[in-house]
Amino acid sequence: MDVKVENGGYVLGPTGLPETVEGLEELLQYARLRLTLRRGSLPYNRELGSGLGQWSPQEDRAEDRALALANEALLGLRGVRAVSARMTDGGLAFHIATPLGEGEIELGEL
Repeated sequence: MDVKVENGGYVLGPTGLPETVEGLEELLQYARLRLTLRRGSLPYNRELGSGLGQWSPQEDRAEDRALALANEALLGLRGVRAVSARMTDGGLAFHIATPLGEGEIELGEL
């Protein structure tokens, strides 16, 4: 089980300890980490992460490119894929499909 993280911070349970997640929430958390981590930023695994840091909302077919970059980052998560991408006021949101269900991941400024 992993510790629950929302909007970059740990979620504390009623005891003051971080909450743990499993199932769909765990898969969505792994997906969020892969999408927000800049590809090449970890010295022990340069392939982990995404190229979304080079994405621009002004480019042609911006949402299609964001979707492609997201799916490239999610390749290592078996059965997890971004189904759609949409621009939001603060960044991007992805609809994610997993073997355990679906969810949405919203990313702020990239």
